[in-house]
Amino acid sequence: MAAVAAVSLVLAPASGYADPDTDPAAPQPAADEPATAADAQQQVADLSHNLEIVTEQYNDGQILLDQREAKAAIATAQLGQVQRDITELDGRVRQVARSAYTGDQLAGFTVLMTSGSPQEFLDRLNTLDAISAHSNEVVAELALAQQHARDLAAQAEQALADAEAAAADLESKKTKIETDLPVLEALLATLTEEERQAAAALAHGPSTTAVDERADDTERADDTERADRSERGAPSSPIVAPTEAAQIAVDTAYAQLGDPYVWAADGPDSFDCSGLTMYSYAAAGISLPHSSRMQSTMGVYVPRDQLQPGDLVFYYSPVSHVGIYIGNNQLIEAPNTGSVVSIRDLDAWGGYSHAQRVALP
Repeated sequence: MAAVAAVSLVLAPASGYADPDTDPAAPQPAADEPATAADAQQQVADLSHNLEIVTEQYNDGQILLDQREAKAAIATAQLGQVQRDITELDGRVRQVARSAYTGDQLAGFTVLMTSGSPQEFLDRLNTLDAISAHSNEVVAELALAQQHARDLAAQAEQALADAEAAAADLESKKTKIETDLPVLEALLATLTEEERQAAAALAHGPSTTAVDERADDTERADDTERADRSERGAPSSPIVAPTEAAQIAVDTAYAQLGDPYVWAADGPDSFDCSGLTMYSYAAAGISLPHSSRMQSTMGVYVPRDQLQPGDLVFYYSPVSHVGIYIGNNQLIEAPNTGSVVSIRDLDAWGGYSHAQRVALP
């Protein structure tokens, strides 16, 4: 099990490029050198979106690995207890067998034959029947325990195999991220801030509604927020949420504005998308898994026209991105590599899936 659990999160420099038309987690050939700024933007967009998908798959895999390792540990512990029970039952069965071959059975016959009356004979017969039945029960109990042990051994073996498979899949996704992340960072370094913004929009698909200049205003506000957070401490947001838990989650997310996006991070100073929502709701005493896909099934479904601050908003099919709605058609999110926790319009890019409410009255 030690080998299964030893999945490191340390990044190692590597190179590679993810073809968006293939499985994001599959090995990909090296990227061609972008000929134009537009090509570079498209490569950044493709890599950003694929990395976001693989990062959330990695988060799913980590949860699955933990679950399978726990299942294997439980099955192994149960097997140990049953094996101890078998040892005890085996001793009792051996005692029954010894009794049969050392004259106890004959002694029982003698007891019957020396009864002083018919009633005493019947009483002694009933007693011997009870002893015999108990002996048979012990033997049957041993047989059942042995079968249970075989079943548990098979379950433990399968759970260990499942955990090893989950660990291998997790390692594959980790390698994919380590391969593409340096490529993305190198490409980002070649772009201007304006080109980065264009690439971010490309990464998340076309807008489904017109977006005004609030996106630029938000970026400037994020820079200011990051600069003076240490002076203000953890700020309260200007957003009013319908429940105390939702308010705490929104305030917590708001306090992270400007923190960098880092894959598989869940705070306190860097986040990926589901790490931010998990961290924000943990402050409100609500436990969420570190997975946008798993979060997308929690709580209750919320129609888009009934969104309230604190609701979780999900994107793409299958789900691979999540943010916290804050009202006014906006959300707080940790977008992708090269970006920071920021406020965006709900439709700044396409792919809206649905929303869930986890902070219930």
